[in-house]
Amino acid sequence: MKDLTDIEIVKIFSSRRNQAIEEIYNRYSSLVYGVCLKYLGSRDESLDAVVEVFGIITEKIPAFEISNFSSWLYSVAKNHCLMKLRKDKRTNEAMKNYFAESEAIPEDNDDEQIVMNEKLEDAICLLSQEQKVCVELFYYQHKSYSEISELTGFTIKSVKSYLQNGKIKLKKILEEQS
Repeated sequence: MKDLTDIEIVKIFSSRRNQAIEEIYNRYSSLVYGVCLKYLGSRDESLDAVVEVFGIITEKIPAFEISNFSSWLYSVAKNHCLMKLRKDKRTNEAMKNYFAESEAIPEDNDDEQIVMNEKLEDAICLLSQEQKVCVELFYYQHKSYSEISELTGFTIKSVKSYLQNGKIKLKKILEEQS
C-alpha cells in the first residue's frame, strides 16, 4: 500500500477500507494534526479533532470524486475546526468583547445577537487569508502576538498589522451592512 498514490488508495477504499484508512492516517495524520492545532490551539482538542476528521473522511471518501487528496483533506480538517470554533462559546464571547465599544452587538435581544454573530462570521470570511487566520487565533483562541507568530510563521509586526487591518475592515463591513 505504501507505494500507491493517494488517488489509487482512494479508489481501493471501498473494497479494502481498513487498509486504505490506515495508510491515509499514516501519511496524513501529522498534516491534519497541524491544521487542527493551528485553528484550535490546544493539543488535546487537536488530537480529538484528528480522530473526528478521520471519522468524517471515512464517510465522505466514497461520496466524492477526489482529484487532489491532500488539498481535499486539508479543507475537510480546516472546515471541521472552524465548525468547532463556531460552536465554542469562547468564540461569541471573545468577539462580543472585541466589538463592544462599537455597539455593533446588541445585548438585550437574543435574535439580534444571533443575526449579528452570523454577520460577523460572514464578514470574517471576506478578510484576506492572513487577516482571517490572525483574527481567529487572536480573538477566538486568545493567542498572543508571539504565539500567532509561531503558529503562522508571520513576523510579530505582520501579525499586529494583519490584526489592525482586519479589525478596520471588519468594522467597515459591519457598518456597511447596518
